[in-house]
Amino acid sequence: MTRSILDALDRHAAARPDAPALDDVSYGELRAASLRVAAKLRAAGVQPGDRVAIYAENRPGFVYAYLGGLRAGAIVVPVNVLYRTADLEHVLADAEPVVVCVSEASAPFVAAHRTRVDLAEVERWAHDASLAPLADPPTPHADEVAILIYTSGTTGRSKGAALSHGNLGAIGDQLTQAWRWTQADSLLLTLPLFHVHGLGAGLNGTLVAGGRARLRERFDAPSVIATLAAGDATMFFGVPTMYVRILEQAAPGTRFDRVRLFVSGSAALPAPVHEEFAARFEQSILERYGATEFGFALTNRYEGPRFAGTVGFPFPHVGIRLADPDGRDVAAGEAGEILVSGPNVFTGYWRNPEATAAAFVASDDGKRWYKSGDLATFDPERGYTINGRLKELVISGGFNVYPIEVETELLRVPGILAAAVVGQPDPARGEIPVAFVEIDGSYDEAVVLATLRERLASFKVPKHLYPIDALPRNAMGKVEKPRLRERFATSPTP
Repeated sequence: MTRSILDALDRHAAARPDAPALDDVSYGELRAASLRVAAKLRAAGVQPGDRVAIYAENRPGFVYAYLGGLRAGAIVVPVNVLYRTADLEHVLADAEPVVVCVSEASAPFVAAHRTRVDLAEVERWAHDASLAPLADPPTPHADEVAILIYTSGTTGRSKGAALSHGNLGAIGDQLTQAWRWTQADSLLLTLPLFHVHGLGAGLNGTLVAGGRARLRERFDAPSVIATLAAGDATMFFGVPTMYVRILEQAAPGTRFDRVRLFVSGSAALPAPVHEEFAARFEQSILERYGATEFGFALTNRYEGPRFAGTVGFPFPHVGIRLADPDGRDVAAGEAGEILVSGPNVFTGYWRNPEATAAAFVASDDGKRWYKSGDLATFDPERGYTINGRLKELVISGGFNVYPIEVETELLRVPGILAAAVVGQPDPARGEIPVAFVEIDGSYDEAVVLATLRERLASFKVPKHLYPIDALPRNAMGKVEKPRLRERFATSPTP
């Protein structure tokens, strides 16, 4: 059992110090880098239990800051690099990091009063053999918080999901066991490291398995296709949009024969994409189901059939129940809310006991179950199928968009009288956020969109604004969003 990601790193560094871990950086070098960076963070004032935020795109310095922060005993806070003023300041105010690690591109968005460390400097620390490593680094306990990853709740307010060292180790163990991940594997990692998919599965899974991660700043379809076709990776993890792009841009006759595993997650993989990928490349994408609060819970079989539209069966050591609104197990074949238990389930929301209490329910035997907010059905042969969400969440290209947050910003813009944000089906991203708006004579679509781009992450900005005479409402004045979504059933543009 892996007690922490640092334990995994130390284990492989001792047994195979020259084996590649991160591109051409070996396990021995990566461990030494983490100790040097930890020493410099400590010199910058970081103490055990303090928070270290990382607000940057994928790059080696992100990995060094992450491992160095953990090594120093800090709680690492990966921040979505697409966040801007409103989103970014909320996360930083709530987490209260002592240091914010930034890149040249992200630094201008961090207020000057915060202590910033450039990741280019972190990379210099990592490779400077003259720097003394941190002496007597603290040994992390399994129940100590390792990372905070912020995820919005039903109200749209971001909450920091606190994942412990033990949670991260358990997630790594589950992935490596279920997917037969070994030190012989090389993962092409283009997923953002600020997300649980990129960090919790991609990086942490690699370190637990003892394999190699080939880190890229972002997903670029031609580069990914060339790398996979050349046989330079045995695994690739992506969101559905990435697989759509691969299908669009791969030349006829392209083969990925050395890739043994393609994984899709963070949003539902459309069945036609699954089927076309299998037909063209003779590779069946493995779809899995997860969330920030527990990492990963369900996976298609590694061996055996993988059915399009399903997310398979529980990972090792993960408990799954389907419950009705009163918390009782539903009858076989009926849809119920997914409840999750296991060593992977987070400890709670940072400084938010009320939200933590509301997120869990106890069974008769006293076991704590996390309420996912997702509905599913179960078939003994095909596994679990996600039927929808209890929350009004829009998942666009793997990113979560909470309508109330966007609606709040819309209502601050002149010309908008009322707004309702819903998901519009999209073949590449699964769905995209769009807004139905009641307007007055001062409405200017270009001004509205420009204002939103200044206030929100790009993936939250509605891709279309649909003026409407009056939003449909019930007798209590609540907007009936299902009636808005019904418009897309008969026409792509209502």
